[in-house]
Amino acid sequence: MGAPFDTGTWNGVDASYYTGGWEGIWLTVAIVMCLVALYYGAVNEKND
Repeated sequence: MGAPFDTGTWNGVDASYYTGGWEGIWLTVAIVMCLVALYYGAVNEKND
């Protein structure tokens, strides 16, 4: 991704590369997983 691993220095790097584009999808997945965990935790606490 633009890092000169063979020289061990950042000298000569003139541009950065952006390979993303899925941030919104992963953010949505993380939010849904947190909400599912909260829901099942609340249901489990009510049953005790």
